[in-house]
Amino acid sequence: MLKNIFLYRILVVFLVFSCTTDQNLTSKSINNRIAQLQERSRQSSSDSTLFYLKKAEALIQTELTVSDSLSIENDYLIGTYYSTLGKTDSASVYYYKAMSTIKDAPKSERELFYFYEAWRSHYQLQEYGECIAISKKIASILKEDDYSNISKVYYQFIQTYKATQNYKEALKYADLRIDILKKTNNKELLIRAIITRTEIQYFYLKDKIGAYQTLDTILQDKESLNHEQKRHLYSAYGYYLHVDQQFSEARDYYLKGLQELTYLERTPFYIAEYAKTYTNLGEVYLDLKVYDSAKIYLDKAVYEDNLYSSENTRNGILSYKLRYVYETKSSYTEIQKYLDTITKYQNARYEEKYNKDLKSLESSFKEKEQLQVLKQQAEIDTIKTQIQLLLLFILSILLIGFGIYFYKRRQRSFDKMSLQMQQRLLRSQMSPHFTFNTLYAIQNKIKQDQQGAIDYLLKFSRLLRLILENSTNNYVLLEKELESLRKYMDLQLVRFPDTFDYEIKLNDLEEEDFIFIPPMLIQPFIENSIEHGFQGIDYKGKITITLTEKGNFLECRIEDNGIGTNASKKTYKEKESVSTTLITNFIEKATKQKITNVNKKELDATTSGVITTFLIPYRLTEHD
Repeated sequence: MLKNIFLYRILVVFLVFSCTTDQNLTSKSINNRIAQLQERSRQSSSDSTLFYLKKAEALIQTELTVSDSLSIENDYLIGTYYSTLGKTDSASVYYYKAMSTIKDAPKSERELFYFYEAWRSHYQLQEYGECIAISKKIASILKEDDYSNISKVYYQFIQTYKATQNYKEALKYADLRIDILKKTNNKELLIRAIITRTEIQYFYLKDKIGAYQTLDTILQDKESLNHEQKRHLYSAYGYYLHVDQQFSEARDYYLKGLQELTYLERTPFYIAEYAKTYTNLGEVYLDLKVYDSAKIYLDKAVYEDNLYSSENTRNGILSYKLRYVYETKSSYTEIQKYLDTITKYQNARYEEKYNKDLKSLESSFKEKEQLQVLKQQAEIDTIKTQIQLLLLFILSILLIGFGIYFYKRRQRSFDKMSLQMQQRLLRSQMSPHFTFNTLYAIQNKIKQDQQGAIDYLLKFSRLLRLILENSTNNYVLLEKELESLRKYMDLQLVRFPDTFDYEIKLNDLEEEDFIFIPPMLIQPFIENSIEHGFQGIDYKGKITITLTEKGNFLECRIEDNGIGTNASKKTYKEKESVSTTLITNFIEKATKQKITNVNKKELDATTSGVITTFLIPYRLTEHD
């Protein structure tokens, strides 16, 4: 951290030095220079964008005659740069700074972007108090007849109050938005605003009758609506009916929405809407027990699924396909086929996510190298007027440059190795051995105990969904991770009834604490105990998991009363899983501490089992 602060200070000194060489620059030339730097930032590659903007920022900070519009635009451009890198916290600071300078009514749509981007970044950070303050400021400076932008501000209020569960305020602004849009000719936005209001009525205020009455009022004048408006209206109506378990009526409205969709151009957005509509139809036909139609629409949903489809749509497709296979009593091969599809989607998301992370890491490194080159060029430009000082400065830059190069090369190597390890770890989290045994158990139960098979399948699907949700994040809530562990051990107890008991203890912790830990670090060690530690015992096993806060880590202690390491050397050594090996490497790199395995017989000859202890890094927020 100290190294980064030192390097940042050196960079700022260099930027100020290079931008203030000529003390005779006029106010006009300074403004022109800033405008030129901003234009170069737009035309340059992402590697050098920040350099030009920071150079302009240094000029702005040292001159009192810089135009406000140039200063605001510079803050906005820096915010946009950080936003494209996914650094929302940094972006929000610059967006807010750009917005705060504007005191009067916006003179252009560009100025409104400053407000909207500031609101969006704070909303993503869940800083809802800031969101409300930003929306109030926009509303205070807009002209009374600027209906379009006022409606956008009301939409911000609606989303913010919904997020804070203040549904009465959300409904108030939904009504205000509708009143404003009635003064415009934008009927499509008006329909969307009305449907947004019915969502608040239906789902949050539980006023189902009012929601239906509002939609019925629009339907009475459906002949005046275009295809997009009718599609949106039918889809919403069908969804509400579906939630109310009026399956036949919901199907009819879904089909009407699908018919309207066929009149619209097949853009990527509408292709995603096809996938969503087909998924809804597949589900409602499953509810109606019309399995042939359900299969047709679910297959169509898979075909239309694309990068623009939401995560809910994709999860729905896979979930309803698995439900179809079970309810139609399809073969084990069919179940395996759709589970393979789940694995394919999971791997594709992992690969997309971590390739993006690696690309960002490489881009960041290239950006630092490019900054070094540009700084050296700036030194050459100033050598004419300050030769002696520049020689000393070049010597310092060269020394710092070598230090940065070797330090960043080592840091990049470690970060890249860490990301690759995480990628491999996540792909191996769901043990193929456990999955195969689970499917085999489901197949046997379908033949012997159908109700038991249903319970087992539901537990397995819930565990699978939870693992998919957890493993797409680097850190998850402690509460969610413990929920995943319990579901896993409960599922194992269905396979091996009365084989073992388990207990989870928290020392100086509460399960509801806002603590985030890497997912799926504990599960492979528990699987070791169940699959191998309790193998061949003639008594009931016991697993005790104890978590204790220790500094910046959680100490995890897993104790079992199994056969121990002496009974079979293969138990904990030769049969150690790939995921356990990867987790061991990850923990040692992240905590600088090794995992310890203690044979209980070495402590007390009358006992058996193994005690495994290791540290887990944790964060106080998901984005640390």
